[in-house]
Amino acid sequence: MFFPFHPLCRALIAMLGVSTGAVSAADFSTKLKPFLTQHCIECHDADTHKASLRLDNLSFDLANEDAAKIWTRVFDKVSAGEMPPAKKPRPAKAELDTTTKLLHDELHAASLAHQQKRGRVVVRRLNGTEYENTIRELVGTKVRVKELLPEDESVAGFDNVSSALDLSATHLLRYQEAAEKAIASAIPLRTPPKFEDTRTGRVISQKGPNFQSTLTRTAKLEGDSLFFYSRLPRYGTCCTANAPMDGRYRIQFKARAVGGGGNAVPIGYMTFMQDGPVEPVLLETHEIQPGELKVYDFEFELARRQPFIINLLTLANPTGNKKKIEEYEGLGVQVDWMKIEGPVGEFPPASYAKIFEGIPLRPRTVIEAIAAGRKPPTIAEDRNEYAWLADPLTPFSEHPKEDAKRLIRSFVQRAFRRPVSEERQKHFVKLVHAKLDGGAPFFDAMMFGYKTILSSADFLFLINPTVADAKGDLPTAKLDGFALAERLAYFLWSSPPDAELRALASNGSLTKPEVLRAQTERLLNSPNARRFTENFTGQWLDLRKMEATIPDPHLFGDFDYLLQWAMPRETELFFEEVLQHDLPLTDFVHSEWTMLNERLAMLYGIPGVEGNAFRKVKLPPEAHRGGVMTHASVLKVTADGTRTSPVLRGKWVLERIVGQPPQPPPPDVPAIEPDIRGATTIRQQLDKHRNINACASCHVHIDPPGFALETYDPIGNWRDFYRVTTRPNPRALPIDIHAPYGRAVYRGPE
Repeated sequence: MFFPFHPLCRALIAMLGVSTGAVSAADFSTKLKPFLTQHCIECHDADTHKASLRLDNLSFDLANEDAAKIWTRVFDKVSAGEMPPAKKPRPAKAELDTTTKLLHDELHAASLAHQQKRGRVVVRRLNGTEYENTIRELVGTKVRVKELLPEDESVAGFDNVSSALDLSATHLLRYQEAAEKAIASAIPLRTPPKFEDTRTGRVISQKGPNFQSTLTRTAKLEGDSLFFYSRLPRYGTCCTANAPMDGRYRIQFKARAVGGGGNAVPIGYMTFMQDGPVEPVLLETHEIQPGELKVYDFEFELARRQPFIINLLTLANPTGNKKKIEEYEGLGVQVDWMKIEGPVGEFPPASYAKIFEGIPLRPRTVIEAIAAGRKPPTIAEDRNEYAWLADPLTPFSEHPKEDAKRLIRSFVQRAFRRPVSEERQKHFVKLVHAKLDGGAPFFDAMMFGYKTILSSADFLFLINPTVADAKGDLPTAKLDGFALAERLAYFLWSSPPDAELRALASNGSLTKPEVLRAQTERLLNSPNARRFTENFTGQWLDLRKMEATIPDPHLFGDFDYLLQWAMPRETELFFEEVLQHDLPLTDFVHSEWTMLNERLAMLYGIPGVEGNAFRKVKLPPEAHRGGVMTHASVLKVTADGTRTSPVLRGKWVLERIVGQPPQPPPPDVPAIEPDIRGATTIRQQLDKHRNINACASCHVHIDPPGFALETYDPIGNWRDFYRVTTRPNPRALPIDIHAPYGRAVYRGPE
């Protein structure tokens, strides 16, 4: 449906160069009033004003944005056949077509006029994700700064819309804190010592304080090998020693899959901070193969005091096994040993050279002694950690002003993503020189300069420099190459333009349609386009809420860590498949295929899919699947972990798929709560709800898609049963959608 004043529509209209002639408000009123008088005013006048809408006194001046929004709502309802309501006489087809065309054309013309008056788009600030990615590109580390920033608002579900990205004094303060953390992350505190730690399975098991009970229930030792058959508890994890400092580490372990008829075992590589979150963070998944013991070799970025963990992700749970753990034959993993070494790579790291190229590192006590004219102290080779922390390495320059000028000029060009004027460069150099003249150490002065650059408008905003047309008409001018490069890169990568985009912007060729199209294809085919997939599906389909709820383990014991990881991957890969192969958009609503691995195929009851890798699978007719609405990820985020609600799922479909969100419920109408006494069914409750006039107009649209999805449970199972917890050992009972909500009528043994 056409929304004339949505900012994305304004931008699209401007790009397409659409132009239609608008009529005056008086002419508009004259042409539209007969239709309104005959079919609308009776229900939308001063006395009735149903749905809080009055048309008898609504302005016909579409230059008024508030009035135009209401007329857009009228257009949507009339063109969709929802108004006049079914009980009222329908307009003749010719009359209806004439009216909807008039509304469409005038709203379209008003939108273009408003766009030309306001300008291309509102200047946009980088959102938190884009800010973090940009900082990482600049300093070359995986520093996390998004968590320091205020949470971004969203418009129509997206957090990269200009009107939602305001700027406050709090933002500026937090940006400075984030910039300081980012610059500090690129400074190695000391020359990394050679760190290496190898642990056998027996040693690993002795590191967890609660592991003795684990050994009797879900794990066992045979010689020096550790065997485990279910997800291990946090303090009994199969992990390496803690990383002594931030950096990239090489991880090796010798393992094989055991039991389970010779099948591979999906495991997760995780990590957590010793003083951070309780739950480990899943980095990626892998399969451990059966047969001979094999050495697995990986490299991962780890923070100080962070271990590397391997853990099972499957449903295997030997605790209910009546045999002793020594006799258990289920699927598991044997680990002989684990090794960590590092940090690996050059020193100083490449991240340091990005912001302090050519500047040597010296211990702070040495720098202070040199500054005071004293003899530098001798640094012992065997310094312990406490002494090292008291004497970290710091950038040191013998020619601070010259080095500051060189580094600031280089950094500001990269930070601002376009050529920077000589005057602007001198401004930042002067700020740093002033700090040096005031006696500040070189590093402190540079930190001030970098923080100032990373908190400036040129860095925080996507600026709109334009190239005037032949008549010099700036309101309809085109963006220049650098502005295009910025928008393209942040749209598809959520990060700044790379060297190729900047080069094309510099020589002016990026503004050519064929070059712009080729670059769009290049960016979409890059691994960085994964960010676009995650951001778009995460916001459009609410996949960012995947971990907002945890399914009730008593009701959904078949939910596990591997399934939670696989759910959003299906939807993201589905989206990429449609995008990469230019498939019909209708596949998002209904498709004969999806992207599956073995764990999801098990949930869906689809045979013949083996292994943890995802692949495109043709759906059998009896699978009850097709399109994103039947993906387990979507079905999970539209439930609360225990129950499903036709109202919530129906509302989600209208908002995310149909694009026509229902009006908010009246404030005096109570929400529907499940009847735990079993007196009424959910359908009966909703039928009663629909009898309220204020609710009926919305529920007639909300309920049908909501009930269509009621045969899927909160983790995406197709169900003929509601699961209940009214028994000591929960089980699946025959479902009856007309039965009391969340319960079932037990019909005896199945």
